Amino acid sequence: MDFSLINELAELCGILPGYYDINGRFHTTTPETKVFILKAMGYDLSSSEAIKKALQQKRLYPWLSFIEPVYVYSLEEQPPRIFFYLPAEEGSETSISISISIFNEKGDLIHFSRITPVRFKERDINGRRYIKVAYECREIVEPGYYDAEIELSHPDKSYDGLKKRTRLILSPGYSYLPDELLEGRCWGIAVNLYAIRSQNNWGAGDFGDLKKIISWISELGGDLVGINPLHAISNTMPYGVSPYAPLSRLYKNPLYLNMAEIYDATKFINKSDLKSLREKDLIDYEGVYSFKISVLRRVFADFYKNHYIKDTEEAKRFKSFIAKEGKDLELFALYLALSERFKTTDWQRWPSEYHNPVGASVKRFYEDHRYDVLFFQYIQWLLDLQHRGLQDLSKKEGLLIGLYHDLAIGAVRGSSDVWSNQELFCTGIDLGAPPDDFSPDGQNWGFPPYLPERLRNQGYEFFIKTLRKNMQYAGALRIDHALGLFRQFWIPHGMSPSDGAYVRLPHEDFLKIVSLESFRNNTVIVAEDLGTIGENVRESLKRYRMLSYRLFYFERKYPDPSFLEPSSYPELSLSAVTTHDLPTLRGFWKGVDIDQRKSLGKFSNDDIWRSEIEKRDKDRLLIIEALKKERLIPEDYVIPDELTEELCLAIYAYIARTPSRIVLVSLDDIIGTLNQQNMPGTVDSYPNWRQKTEPFLEDILNDKRFQRLSEIFK
Repeated sequence: MDFSLINELAELCGILPGYYDINGRFHTTTPETKVFILKAMGYDLSSSEAIKKALQQKRLYPWLSFIEPVYVYSLEEQPPRIFFYLPAEEGSETSISISISIFNEKGDLIHFSRITPVRFKERDINGRRYIKVAYECREIVEPGYYDAEIELSHPDKSYDGLKKRTRLILSPGYSYLPDELLEGRCWGIAVNLYAIRSQNNWGAGDFGDLKKIISWISELGGDLVGINPLHAISNTMPYGVSPYAPLSRLYKNPLYLNMAEIYDATKFINKSDLKSLREKDLIDYEGVYSFKISVLRRVFADFYKNHYIKDTEEAKRFKSFIAKEGKDLELFALYLALSERFKTTDWQRWPSEYHNPVGASVKRFYEDHRYDVLFFQYIQWLLDLQHRGLQDLSKKEGLLIGLYHDLAIGAVRGSSDVWSNQELFCTGIDLGAPPDDFSPDGQNWGFPPYLPERLRNQGYEFFIKTLRKNMQYAGALRIDHALGLFRQFWIPHGMSPSDGAYVRLPHEDFLKIVSLESFRNNTVIVAEDLGTIGENVRESLKRYRMLSYRLFYFERKYPDPSFLEPSSYPELSLSAVTTHDLPTLRGFWKGVDIDQRKSLGKFSNDDIWRSEIEKRDKDRLLIIEALKKERLIPEDYVIPDELTEELCLAIYAYIARTPSRIVLVSLDDIIGTLNQQNMPGTVDSYPNWRQKTEPFLEDILNDKRFQRLSEIFK
């Protein structure tokens, strides 16, 4: 195999030649990794001739394609332009004409032109002259999505009468920020919703608990409630309980339904089962999900008999929802019905004839199980109604932001999203992260990446849908691992993360689309930009007015480990102390995370463990020094062994002094939770995502510590 050709093709396909790790060491992408990724992308590498053919296709794109599938612009790049690539003998341009029809999102024709091309650029391809022609779409001035239909009249019969469509996307070029945040700032509480223990939920936190929290935050003077992703998951142990490992990023987890709001649901409950689920120390995802689904089946049976068949007003609202959601919801519900039939949510483990969502076997199954599919559509309707009601409540209560949602990096390999859109995903690859100090073995997240070229050929439609669904009822949206908009770490199946490679993505297109959806949904964008991320990435995010994600633990004067002064935080940021993947303040102070990692065998030797203990001792001293410098604690303050309320509030007072547009307070920090929700690098050796809050929500709502916290932000 000619590796000089492989290297050239890899470069054209966005496979980076290597990367620098957190210590500045360069890791070269191996030829074997390049070959695996190129094959996974669909390239034929069986011979030098095949590779040369692939190279020619990449080099000559889009010259031999007539028109590209999508053009993405921002307002500052006015007017948007469409480019045409045509064969044309010298002086023959006058015999060519191009008809251009432009449609808005409703399908209305808003402009028609017929032009004779004027050469913009030219190129000789295999002895034939091609020209590049630019058409300026001056009629497109409002941000949005447009379609252009192109028809060609050409003396070459192979081109004459050619019709193609392309998508035009016009972005404002920067993301939404309410007027109050352009100069001012706000604060709110971050909650692991599933973890809430209350007298009314069914063993896991739900929308009923969230409703109370929204009103409570309003009373405290806060402006947002941050919650974990609500994405649909399998709710099965051990791999299917993480909110960051979804079956779909378009639809939600029934676990969060407030059953008390569902008509007649309570008459179907078994009180002893409900009591058992509430009293368990850890969340029983399978138990809660099964219990809710069993009750919902009986509720739906009543609804189907008394409303759906009779086409009542209630039924019409449900049918309207189904029609609006269209094929996406139908396929998701069909996927769940098939998952029940084959007792697994991994579609790759179903019989092969069901792998094709539009195949004959799936069509027959749908015809035979329409009621079951309708049931899962009904659940998503209930979730949508309750979710919309929560954001409406946020507005009614006067919260500036309201709900602050979280978008996971991707969907798992066996998911509905992948099953329904197999052509968009590279199924021989996992997304992850290279080895670093935080994860010495690297990380494999188990998500197949988009194939960038195919996503672009689709006009980024699935990417747009995913953003739109997650911004629908969100005043703010956190994009997990925002570096993934720029480049992704691809790990070939069967290889370790150390053998992976970064693949470049069309980040400017992505950022413009995120900004457009942000404005259309009035959603503030928070880009999670932690870890090894270049300043060019942060500059791009800032240019698109996306808030940087700054954590107190990491905001240091590197290589000096002392903490940055509050004034050094960027204005265009959200600041917080910790996240679900990091120790709570109390846990950090006691070093319980270090003890837990030691017991789980996460340190290769005791020297590393002792080094971590020493670093933590130093961190406690550095925190005290930083707080004293800001005069938030007295000069003679004695370092406590346990985190005190005084010290916890002083740390939050510290980040409250930052110019960050949003300050987010962890509920777990204020109530004194000891253990972090997730221990990265573990599956079932640690109770990830299953720990309930120790106090009940009813007690939290009356906890005076939160009143004292709110004084900090006045």
